[in-house]
Amino acid sequence: MPRDSSREQPQWRFARHSALTARQLLRAYALLCLFSTAIAAGFALRGYWYIPVFSFAELSLVALALLYYLRHARDYEQIALRDGLLVVEQVSAGRCRRSSFAPWRARVVVPQGPRQLIRIGDGMTEVDVGALATPERRLQVAHELCALLPRPGS
Repeated sequence: MPRDSSREQPQWRFARHSALTARQLLRAYALLCLFSTAIAAGFALRGYWYIPVFSFAELSLVALALLYYLRHARDYEQIALRDGLLVVEQVSAGRCRRSSFAPWRARVVVPQGPRQLIRIGDGMTEVDVGALATPERRLQVAHELCALLPRPGS
């Protein structure tokens, strides 16, 4: 039976799981600012002028943490077989790093412990993948990749 060339090529994607959208997060921060400023203003009116200073410092630190969170909210890693190549794409804070391997030369190292990542290499380049996945998912994907890729020397 002839192979269907339109068949979807295998791919695996690991992404961050965000509980809130950017809009929801900004609304929550605005609400926090409103309450904190109202409380700080009440203390300032009673003569405790240093309370608004601490409130401003707190809100500034929370803003920095939220900016960091939003910057990394769309991070992902993707492994795919495309056009005869094993392509690993890693996006972190909007920066994309792409590595390509010939499937017959690619070597996949299966993680042995819960903190180990999947290592894909060809002797010249190595990439660690799976930082955004659970240990179980990393193990599953590594085994699927090993089963899919041709063995060296065959």
